[in-house]
Amino acid sequence: AAKTPAATAVPPLLQSANVPAWPGVLENHSSFSLYVLSIEKGAKIHCTGTCATIWLPLLVAPSTTSIAVSAGVKGHVGFVTRGSMRQVTYNSYPVYTFTGDTGPNQSSGEDTPADGGTWTLVHASATTSGGTPDVTGLGR
Repeated sequence: AAKTPAATAVPPLLQSANVPAWPGVLENHSSFSLYVLSIEKGAKIHCTGTCATIWLPLLVAPSTTSIAVSAGVKGHVGFVTRGSMRQVTYNSYPVYTFTGDTGPNQSSGEDTPADGGTWTLVHASATTSGGTPDVTGLGR
């Protein structure tokens, strides 16, 4: 299983948080919002090079087998190999933080068309890939 109880937290903890105008957003342990790129469904990484310097992959050591999650995080946590590391996936989408978010609980990257697709926040309670990348309308 890719999930472990929050009591055995192993960074990066994934948590659900209410970001202004967006309830139930998936965040990392530092309360930075996580995003997915629409064309990366199925753990197919397209964000490389310059893209990966703007959208920072959530990386873990290659030996990582599980990620701690808090209440409200309902989806499947997995991993995809990225160079010598593993990138965290959520319902088959690789997840990223955005350099435009300069502090916790921000959503500057929501609905950004770039890199061959659209960047969206992650809905923490989504249990399918179809519900994962689009929180549009949930908080507006």
